[in-house]
Amino acid sequence: MMYYKPSTGEWFALHSDVRRAMPHVLFGDSISEADLIALGIFPVVQDEPAVEPGRVAVPLSIELIDDQWTQLWTVRDATPDEIEASKPPVPQQISSGQGREALYNAGLFAGVQSAIDAIEDVDTKWRVQNAWDYRPTWERQSPSVAMMAGILGLDGDALDELFIN
Repeated sequence: MMYYKPSTGEWFALHSDVRRAMPHVLFGDSISEADLIALGIFPVVQDEPAVEPGRVAVPLSIELIDDQWTQLWTVRDATPDEIEASKPPVPQQISSGQGREALYNAGLFAGVQSAIDAIEDVDTKWRVQNAWDYRPTWERQSPSVAMMAGILGLDGDALDELFIN
């Protein structure tokens, strides 16, 4: 719950924020809502709107609506930086089970063995087959993973998506 003091425009996320902002006020162990209201600090209704991918909700003003302080919002297109920041981080390691499931979900699993079989260099083929069959984890930066990604036609972004999913 967020709190708002209309007379100053201050926001408070925690009761400790109220205590810091008002060092001259003596509070008990807990601060009641009645204590806050007596200080002119009110709870804020913050129903952030749901947005589609590529859009963001941006807080506007706070207004008194039906005797409740309410956060108003606008929805706009996300900036390229906001889109990038909203992407989940790419794990640098996943279990082979996670990797196989991601390949299956992407419709690529059935083609993996034939792609391995098509590798001409015997040493490389053995290393990739060994990684496919026996490695308990797959490293995002490993040469075997990079080779398989290339054989399957995956660029870096597509490979990142597989590691995320």
